[in-house]
Amino acid sequence: MGLKSLLPNSLKTSLKKVIPIEMIDRLELLTGERDALTPPSRMIFIGDGDFKAVGVKSVDHIKELVGLHSTDNILDVGSGIGRVAIPLTDYISAPGSYDGIEIVKNGVDWCTKEVTKRFPHFRFHHLNVYNKMYNPLGTMQGHELRFPFESSTFSLVILNSVFTHMLENDFEQYLAEISRVMKKGGRAYITMFLLNSESRKANAEGKSLYGRQLTPFTERTMVHIQELPESMIAFDEVYTKEAFQKAGLTIRTINYGSWVGRTGTIDYQDLLYVVKL
Repeated sequence: MGLKSLLPNSLKTSLKKVIPIEMIDRLELLTGERDALTPPSRMIFIGDGDFKAVGVKSVDHIKELVGLHSTDNILDVGSGIGRVAIPLTDYISAPGSYDGIEIVKNGVDWCTKEVTKRFPHFRFHHLNVYNKMYNPLGTMQGHELRFPFESSTFSLVILNSVFTHMLENDFEQYLAEISRVMKKGGRAYITMFLLNSESRKANAEGKSLYGRQLTPFTERTMVHIQELPESMIAFDEVYTKEAFQKAGLTIRTINYGSWVGRTGTIDYQDLLYVVKL
């Protein structure tokens, strides 16, 4: 029987209120609330649900929808604090590699300290890009960004809930950069919210899950919060397909998500399988 089962939740909660942050982090390890490859709860800034379970589920989707090979050279755009990177360490081995780029520096620092030291072929890079929600002090603009990698470097690109927090000009620039750094024949796994006749109708009828009803923001987008559009943004599907095509990318399949009340889906967001032909 471990400390986690010996200490009641009420006691653990009380202890966290009176002891220093660094000791809280150690307490989570000692009580079994997390292992060394799970970040402290105070540092997790992305997504809902169980950190490890959500990461494993994302990797399962990647394997099923676009394929995953041990020798893939992976670029994870919006790598966060390692939610997808950590389960990928079970699959990717040299000469395969993983590079994550992220605008929240704390996430990059933690991943470099805890993941890269154990898996040197996993690397993390901070890009100080402005985002009103996640990095309001950023000094770079997304529509001017160039990824710090040579062209035709990656066989697989992952964007897990990145375009859900990005405005149009940035979106198009990211697509151009994704295409540039992808190898010919490369694949991409991308999650986002797509506006078509079905999702627009469901949203208008109040069927969006968690009360996240969208309202028009631009001709091509709808958002949940007008004052903070980056909190949740959806793109017109016709425009999205045209933008991908303009960037030299092809959307091969779309698995629509449950975000507007659909049933029988495999995820909350719409999942795109994209290739560079």
